[in-house]
Amino acid sequence: MKKTLVLTHEYYPFKGGVARYCHNLFKFYPENKYLVLTDNKQVKTEANVVNTKLIWTWLKPAWLLAYFKLKRIIKKNNIEQIFTPNILPLGSLAYFLKIPYIISLHGLDINLALANKPSLTKKILENAKAIIVNTKNTAKIIEPLEIDQAKIHLIYPGRDFDTNYDESKLAAFRKKLNIGEEKIIITLARLNKRKGQDLVIKAVEQLKKNYKLKYFIIGSGQEKEYLESLIKKYKLSNNVFIFNNIDDEELIYFFKLADIFVMPHRNTGGDVEGFGIVFLEAALCGLPIIAGDSGGIKEVFDSSEQAILVPSDDLRSLVKAIKHLLNNPAEADKLAKAAYKRAMQFKDAHGQSSVLKEILE
Repeated sequence: MKKTLVLTHEYYPFKGGVARYCHNLFKFYPENKYLVLTDNKQVKTEANVVNTKLIWTWLKPAWLLAYFKLKRIIKKNNIEQIFTPNILPLGSLAYFLKIPYIISLHGLDINLALANKPSLTKKILENAKAIIVNTKNTAKIIEPLEIDQAKIHLIYPGRDFDTNYDESKLAAFRKKLNIGEEKIIITLARLNKRKGQDLVIKAVEQLKKNYKLKYFIIGSGQEKEYLESLIKKYKLSNNVFIFNNIDDEELIYFFKLADIFVMPHRNTGGDVEGFGIVFLEAALCGLPIIAGDSGGIKEVFDSSEQAILVPSDDLRSLVKAIKHLLNNPAEADKLAKAAYKRAMQFKDAHGQSSVLKEILE
């Protein structure tokens, strides 16, 4: 494998699908074979990970100073190629640096790039050594560009979630969260409009009259204030709870305490759910799943026996789906088992890395 510079805005331990995707692709490679360069403040400089400023908003192009910085880094570290999951603006850097580069696409990123800078986006993709897509659905987005199909490679996000847990710690979590006879609904996702937490809150408002429910929202983001306003509006302070800064080691306990995983994601303009690694995590934890019927979800679950998909922004369908699972535990269990079986068909992180290695060599 050629020495690779991983140039990214998102990298573990930053929470998010792209961050985890990139981390899983490279974490099993020898450290002398790649260098991660990121400007995400949640990622600290250590070993072969360097945190440095890449964008200056007062400058046009905003990455210009980073161009000269990267030229020095590339020379010093004998970098032979660049991998980036950020087509704009970091893909622009790779393009103008004139060394081989690989672009990975995930959904919203390519939609925004095509909407804002279609000509430059096409040049970046045409000149890439390879293009990695996370789903066939993402690949369809660039079909009109007529890119050479030989350079497009599909690497699905992989299974990389530790489902081991301690029974005594689980009991302590149950007590800490004051869970009694309630059924627990959970969503793990960034707090943005696409993820649909607002719809679940509205569904809980309708369902609480006939069911004992608690809804745990895990994540952070720009929609937090709006979600809190809904909780207040519908008087759900005893039913709906928002948690952030949850460690990976604690996530398994939230999953194990839950009865249903719900994320009724919707399309909002160009913002589309490319894949949804969290669906694999929920499936591996044995949860029945309700998801939005958009984006790459039909590649995660390719049968109606594996998950319930609800139309975008359809509150009535969402309420009906939750009711169905609450009223039919045997059906919920059957759905969960089918989802688990499907999740096990995806490669683990080692498998992802093996596929990438062939592309990078």
